Amino acid sequence: MRVIFATVLLLLTTAVSAGHHEERSCHKLYQLTDLSYAVEPGKIIQATEFIPEHCKVRAVINRAIQVEVTMPTKNWNGRLMFSTVGGGAGSIGDITSLLSRGFAMASTDTGHEGQGLEFAAQPEPLIDYAYRGVHLATQLAKASIERYYQRDIEYSYLSGCSNGGRAAMLEATLFPNDYDGIIAGAPLFQFLEFIPWAIAGSRKQAQGPLTMASLKLLDENSRRACDAIDGVEDGVINDPRSCPIEKLELEDLKCKSKAKDDCLTEEQIETATYMYEGLIDADGAILSPGVMPGAESAGDWAMWMLPTGQLGGDGSLSLIDGMTPYLDILMRKVPGFSASKFDPVKDFYMLEEVSFLDVANASLKDFKDHGGKLLMYQGWNDFPLRAGRALEFFDQANELNGGPDQTEDFFRLFMVPGMVHCGAGPGAWLTDYVAPIVDWREKDVAPDRLIATQNSWKFGDAEETMPAKTGGFSRPICPFPKLAEYDGKGDKDKAESYRCKAP
Repeated sequence: MRVIFATVLLLLTTAVSAGHHEERSCHKLYQLTDLSYAVEPGKIIQATEFIPEHCKVRAVINRAIQVEVTMPTKNWNGRLMFSTVGGGAGSIGDITSLLSRGFAMASTDTGHEGQGLEFAAQPEPLIDYAYRGVHLATQLAKASIERYYQRDIEYSYLSGCSNGGRAAMLEATLFPNDYDGIIAGAPLFQFLEFIPWAIAGSRKQAQGPLTMASLKLLDENSRRACDAIDGVEDGVINDPRSCPIEKLELEDLKCKSKAKDDCLTEEQIETATYMYEGLIDADGAILSPGVMPGAESAGDWAMWMLPTGQLGGDGSLSLIDGMTPYLDILMRKVPGFSASKFDPVKDFYMLEEVSFLDVANASLKDFKDHGGKLLMYQGWNDFPLRAGRALEFFDQANELNGGPDQTEDFFRLFMVPGMVHCGAGPGAWLTDYVAPIVDWREKDVAPDRLIATQNSWKFGDAEETMPAKTGGFSRPICPFPKLAEYDGKGDKDKAESYRCKAP
């Protein structure tokens, strides 16, 4: 009995001692504080149903760049996953989803709080937002993790979408040694390209405003014209490039007399035409690509084109409306500049003034030489960050990095049919990008196809306007330029009935 009691007591004492050690080592992370870092004492966060016990530490770099780092107290797998934030940043991104898989995680607000764009009027916060914030936060995150575990990080990964995808691409191009693997979703490659397109679209929308009913009508029209091209009617246009605007026959949607919900006015057709075609100069060159047809009522068009409270004020502005005052802020140093007088075509290249925000080019040599792997994904039906821009980058990357055969060794683009901005839409878009990037970087197993499932999650008020079919079908997502093709005999709702085929 005494032996049993002593054994139990020893186990309890060991467990308590280990717990105290974890708490002490987490708490003492404040010792990383120096002239650059202001670090709070770390805290042990108790486990919940889905999130394991972990050490969490918060810090501030240069008085403004907030960083949070989380580290599982048990079974750390030697990896870091850093989450970059979309939109205007201004908040901490995901720092918990991969803790149960053994990752330490980190994120930053890039140096300002909130989604307002006023920070862009200050030079240093704007550069922090552009690229400095993520780079400096990465250094602190790595230092915190290695101090806590008392061993080196084995592999560092980063993931982000939209502006987070832009931040991911700038890490790959400007700081190629920061990360071993990067997941970049729907990157905002260039404000130079995005802002003129958005402002021109805002003006078109003011003249011929599309409504939720208009978007539903356009969605039904696109599916009627092009859904069946790939041999499978599933509410998804598999390759929207096969559905040029001529196939949409928008003039057939014109109201015969009084405007109604089941037709479009001439001005609304002009707005829709602009959205599909993009920003084109007087010589017919495409300055900024248009939105691919399909999924118009899935919520992405509505989120950007219809009035929203996201910009504050009285809620009368849409997100694309908000680009006009934002441009005034960005271009405030240019004498006499006025966004209200800005001509999106004639003045297009004026935005080179803020080129430091953009991904300069597709040369990834230093990232490749570091051993890095880059997995990019993009929805074919993304509204704000249109698919055409990702395809342009893909072509440039092949040209600048030794051709397709050499480039695919470290960079692959996955185009997702029926997906809108970063997620959602009528297609099969829900998949895991983490395991593939890990296997690619650590085992040299390149991702030849990703299996995605359809999911009913939708943007905003899109619930009533989405296509009815949300049956959870699955599809392979193929490395571009390959596309999923039905085998002609299997279950059309199962990914195994499709193969990835080159055009």
